[in-house]
Amino acid sequence: MTTFLALYRGKTISEARVIAVSADPELVALIVTALVKEPESPETDDPVTTTLAHGRRAALRLIQQETDHDPAA
Repeated sequence: MTTFLALYRGKTISEARVIAVSADPELVALIVTALVKEPESPETDDPVTTTLAHGRRAALRLIQQETDHDPAA
């Protein structure tokens, strides 16, 4: 499975334009590792956003495991 990163820039999300896209395994591993190291957001009373946050971190950990074991990296 290919994982890629995209860099957008704009004053708002709706105005943002893509600047660069990369599937370089070393770059993906670097960014994913940095994201996994970020402190978890405090849980809220909203079970939906809490579930999304946990799911996002779990997905990042899986991608991190893939990049750790990627022979192309």
